[in-house]
Amino acid sequence: MKNIWKLALKYIYFGISYGCTFFVLICFAFFIAGGEASLSPVLDDFVRQALGAIAVGVACGGTAIVYQFRRLSLLAQTAIHFIIGMGVFFPTAIHLGWIPFYPERAIYTVLQFLFSCGIFAAIWACFYFFNRREARKINDRLKELEQYPEDGQIK
Repeated sequence: MKNIWKLALKYIYFGISYGCTFFVLICFAFFIAGGEASLSPVLDDFVRQALGAIAVGVACGGTAIVYQFRRLSLLAQTAIHFIIGMGVFFPTAIHLGWIPFYPERAIYTVLQFLFSCGIFAAIWACFYFFNRREARKINDRLKELEQYPEDGQIK
């Protein structure tokens, strides 16, 4: 049980790191695209904006621990990760003004939600394929090691 808490803290730490990193990169992009004036909404409310990025990072990165629970299918793990991640991101994004909210024009909100889901899916896919490639490399190396035991004799 001690290991699961240690692992959970590791995932939360990485979530905070990713949240802060994306926050800074997005601020850089806004600065490059629109100059200093485009950052004024963020700078005027910096603490809440940064805390929002941290909360989203924890929700998306911290909940990735669900992939360690082998009893759940990949679909169930992904659904839990998605629901928690988007359940924190979308309300936070609307509340902090990252996503404009027009109650009278629901189609914009729906499109923003679908766009956010697409970004989530793209990031998820990047991590999935990276980890899959790493697992394949490790398995190939293990097969190599099985062929050459310590005594140097080929099986």
